[in-house]
Amino acid sequence: MTKQEILAGLRACAKKLGRAPKQSDLLKMTKITRYWITRHFTDVMDAYREAGILRLGAPHRIDSLPLLEDWVRVARKVGRPPTRTDYLNQGKYSAMPFFRLCGQWSRVPEYLRAFARDRHLEEKWGDVLKMIEGRAKAASARVSGQIDLRSAEPGSAGLTNACLSNKASEDMPVAVRRGRQPGVRVDRPVYGTPCSLLGLRYEPVNELGVIYVFGILAPRLGLQVERMQQAFPDCEAVREVEPGKWQRVRIEFEFASRNFEYHNHRSDGCDIIVCWTHNWPGCPKGLEVIELQRMVRGV
Repeated sequence: MTKQEILAGLRACAKKLGRAPKQSDLLKMTKITRYWITRHFTDVMDAYREAGILRLGAPHRIDSLPLLEDWVRVARKVGRPPTRTDYLNQGKYSAMPFFRLCGQWSRVPEYLRAFARDRHLEEKWGDVLKMIEGRAKAASARVSGQIDLRSAEPGSAGLTNACLSNKASEDMPVAVRRGRQPGVRVDRPVYGTPCSLLGLRYEPVNELGVIYVFGILAPRLGLQVERMQQAFPDCEAVREVEPGKWQRVRIEFEFASRNFEYHNHRSDGCDIIVCWTHNWPGCPKGLEVIELQRMVRGV
């Protein structure tokens, strides 16, 4: 698709809806995918701005209460704590306000529980809080029954099975994945295992940590970064494929490689997944996976 076709499609979709379209609207009403948008624009918001469309949630910061109330509404509708895809398809806002509020999507349920206690909303949100509690207990039982994550070797079968058991908690710290335990507070950060890599005190517990480690190790990987962006894929780099011959590669960062699938990314729009842990046995053969923990723990 050309840039002008994309802009025309965005404007037509917005006019028909009477509001700024969400990604799910574009998929239903047009042939415009994130892949085509990022071919011609820095990110989705850049395309919206050039089309003259002001996307919902962009011009102002949304208060926590209406944001969480809408999350609760979607949870009741789908009958479980909603995944990011569930919410993008049926929620009122974009995912960005939740990331600003909680740091990562998988921590929204814990934040909501703490918020409900502080605001005395346990009765009003009781049904959804029970969903969250049930999901946390089930995840904790699966993990504790399969493996002790603290003693697992990188890439072991047990670690892979444990990680695959609860897709909603793939990128959460171990302590939070096991459910709220004595001494674990949801109102402050959780750190990873102490790390020997120069410039990093603790191992990553989220995608931003993976990006930082990649920045340190990129020269050792033979990669020269050309561009970083918010849109998919996260990074464009070049590397030498033959003596004196360089090619561009497209990189997506994930804490766990399987998050690539959960985020509904297209494998034909990316060449390399850079992750902390590789837990995706069914990863497409055309996708190269760089597991950073193996390099870091060998430093």
